[in-house]
Amino acid sequence: MKQIYALFVCISLGALVNPVLAEDVVAAGSDSKGTTLSSTPTSRDSTAANSGSITITSPVNETVLSDGGNKLEFNVHLSPTGHHVHVYIDDQAPIVYRDVSHCPCSIDLPTLSSGKHTIVIKEATSSHALTGAQASVTVTAR
Repeated sequence: MKQIYALFVCISLGALVNPVLAEDVVAAGSDSKGTTLSSTPTSRDSTAANSGSITITSPVNETVLSDGGNKLEFNVHLSPTGHHVHVYIDDQAPIVYRDVSHCPCSIDLPTLSSGKHTIVIKEATSSHALTGAQASVTVTAR
């Protein structure tokens, strides 16, 4: 009971300081031990994605890439919560790219196996949570 009361007090105080944060905590809830559980972002979180933008300038969608020496070029305008971007190639572990303050940005693409590949750039916060701002292209490697 003390844990529930403490959680209620935290949420109430948080609502005075930041109503959106308090709503997120309420949406998350807690387990029987008082541990805060994560939840999907609330609809209010989408405003961060709306104010951030990512544009891939090269390669363009459906481009056929030659062997090696290919670059990914893009522009990023971070949302208020954005800090850096994650570059995903076919759902592999992300390439973390932090130097987005001086775009246009460019990174060398790793050698891709023959066939279709999807490249996705997603904006992330300093704690690596994704904000929802993203861009993607599909390419074919020869």
